[in-house]
Amino acid sequence: MSRKSPLFSDSLRAQFKAIVVDAVALVPKGSYVNYVILDPTVPDPEAVFPGLPIYTGQSADIAHRIMAHLRHAAVIPPDLGRLYARMAALIHAGDMPIFRILQVHQTRAQCLVAETTWAQRLLRSKAQLLNITPDQSRILTRSSIQRMQRVRLLALSPVEADEVGLGLQIRCRGGCRPFTVQPSSFALRIGE
Repeated sequence: MSRKSPLFSDSLRAQFKAIVVDAVALVPKGSYVNYVILDPTVPDPEAVFPGLPIYTGQSADIAHRIMAHLRHAAVIPPDLGRLYARMAALIHAGDMPIFRILQVHQTRAQCLVAETTWAQRLLRSKAQLLNITPDQSRILTRSSIQRMQRVRLLALSPVEADEVGLGLQIRCRGGCRPFTVQPSSFALRIGE
């Protein structure tokens, strides 16, 4: 028997579940997704979405991620952060934030790189993203975007990096010749 949170009415819980069901219907099992959260009370400046983009993210479990966003926003007071305050205002006014799937990927590496790309596209189209990381909160130059995407790939486990063919380039400060190794073999030598 599942436990219900006393913080949410059955009506609100049903609305949350409907949002999740709609989004999950578009995602093949085992996929990684980039998604956007929209404020339906403010028009999208580019008229592409049914509301203003206020957040972009990525997830391997979109159902869990959407439900976590909604739960964090629905508690009073909402969890810290401008995103949850904005979502809380919508929910408590009777307007639900809208979740849209932007892109589906087979690997986490593709999804991590695309998250920066999507954030930059949305920012350039006058979205008001409430993300906090630099690559998702302000417009960057092409070289900064590429650098941030490389930094995001550092979040991969050695196994994930091996699966997509990424390598680690090792350079010493003493001027020795750099060499590239597979992340898993490097991890075996020095530990995860």
